[in-house]
Amino acid sequence: MWRRNVGSKKTELGEPQFENGHIMGVFTKEGHLQLNEKNNYVDKYGADWLFQHRADLRGEFLRLATEDTGISGIPGRPAEVLWDQKVVDISPEEGRITLESGEQVKADLVIAADGIKSMVRPHIVGDAEFQTARPSGLSAFRFTLELDDIKGALEQRPEILQPDKPTCLSMVYSFDNSMRSVVMYPCRNFELLNFVCIVPDSSLKEKTSESWTASGDKEKLMSLFSDFPSWVHDYLRIAKNIKLWQLRDQDPLPSYIRGRTVLIGDAAHAMTPHQGQGGTQAVEDAEGFMLFLRQGVTSDYVPGLLQDFDSVRRPRASQIQNNTRKAKNKRTAEEVYMFEKINWTYGGILEELKAVKEAVAT
Repeated sequence: MWRRNVGSKKTELGEPQFENGHIMGVFTKEGHLQLNEKNNYVDKYGADWLFQHRADLRGEFLRLATEDTGISGIPGRPAEVLWDQKVVDISPEEGRITLESGEQVKADLVIAADGIKSMVRPHIVGDAEFQTARPSGLSAFRFTLELDDIKGALEQRPEILQPDKPTCLSMVYSFDNSMRSVVMYPCRNFELLNFVCIVPDSSLKEKTSESWTASGDKEKLMSLFSDFPSWVHDYLRIAKNIKLWQLRDQDPLPSYIRGRTVLIGDAAHAMTPHQGQGGTQAVEDAEGFMLFLRQGVTSDYVPGLLQDFDSVRRPRASQIQNNTRKAKNKRTAEEVYMFEKINWTYGGILEELKAVKEAVAT
């Protein structure tokens, strides 16, 4: 959970507020409510459950990383971003990367966060079977709707976008072999509603893509969910700027590290969104780098600290990858949240590393 384990400075995300708790609504495609559970996650797990639009979160991380310390309040030298500088080669043991321009850059620590198509991954894990993420058999239509568009179409502000109501995650599942689902949740201080609509690849004629740029067809989207509740159709009917991308995942890797280089995020543990844990695991990875910020750490410590990092992060993320694959085949509302406690009770790198070392000692 974000605030308990990572902490936060003042941000500008405009995330929905949580004074009234959360309601998780799980519906069947016939419109029957299977689960309507209200939770206060601060009481339950010690931190909020935050709903954020991916682009907003990425933009906020960039701001906090690059902003002057006097503004952000974050100690240390702000990060320098080299735009349009493609990495074409890497020497993981030495911590040296080669840019497309031919320039070489050497560092004490190289963090490879280069995504599901990672160029660095093959240099860390040599086995061909681990070098490419595989199609999961499902694809996702993604789009967002702004509050004004929704109010114009529905002639009201839906409860899911009412700040005085419990923040709501609404999920509609086919609970059949098609494994279709529609998931929606509020972002940007209740001004935006985010949608993920999952369908089997076999139902699509067009070629999907693992990028964020493939366009989705609204008529096709509506036809694929024609047997879902009418209130779902009300949203799909006004969808625009729909993106379609193939859901891929990665088999758990035998290592995230080599020499002075480490894989994180989708480069290390790509997974499908069936538990909403992909971005969360990347944040947990980032928290792990506090190992390198402790007093007295020098360049000589890097390879050993990466082994500590790997001993915690790889088993943790690998378990969630495997659990996510199991969650793909859910048949009941209870199965939707069967791994909730595992997902939301991570203690952070120092606490987990202590437990690992105590287990080895015994």
